[in-house]
Amino acid sequence: MVTGGPCNYTGRDMKTTHKGLGITESDWNVMASLFVETLTKFNVPKKEQDELLAIVATTKKDIVEKM
Repeated sequence: MVTGGPCNYTGRDMKTTHKGLGITESDWNVMASLFVETLTKFNVPKKEQDELLAIVATTKKDIVEKM
């Protein structure tokens, strides 16, 4: 939904969904690395990868609980 697609997400917000999971900065970095690896595997151009990473980064404050 945040990328402008036609799907309308009606589930829980990111903060509620990840609360209490103890996700760390290190966990976040692993996820980001795997995300880039997957996008690269499927030949997503760098420009689009950067755009997607910027969108995903806006959720970090609601997901990472431990620095």
